[in-house]
Amino acid sequence: MASQDRPERVLADLLALLAIADQAILLQERAEAVLQACAEPAESAQFVAREGTRVAGEYQRLWTWSLDFAPSAGDGSVERRLSDLVLLHFQMLHVAVRLAFPRQATPGAYRRVRAVEDLAPWVAELRSVRDELNLWITALTPAG
Repeated sequence: MASQDRPERVLADLLALLAIADQAILLQERAEAVLQACAEPAESAQFVAREGTRVAGEYQRLWTWSLDFAPSAGDGSVERRLSDLVLLHFQMLHVAVRLAFPRQATPGAYRRVRAVEDLAPWVAELRSVRDELNLWITALTPAG
């Protein structure tokens, strides 16, 4: 956050980013279900396509919002890390759904999907970023 920003504006932006992190974490279970379904050849193509598109779209929306609340965040900042992690979730879902429905089905298509099905390390980092945002907010919130 820029040093010339008013403390109340910084706090409002951090609260918005915290809400975005919370929403991204809440999507996790649905995202993992989609990734698992993409890796199973017998899974319903309609479920994978419909739910995968919905969940990926939610992550893309959250990513766009995260950029709105921290447009000048520098590389490595907590704000940029949040944006990058949400974007990563979107990209993983998008790629997995596309790999699940290749134009020309190849024998190894499902193995490629399995390679992207585990979001656990990224969720752990997302939770860490969320906790860091919460600490910032606590430090900026006047004692009442």
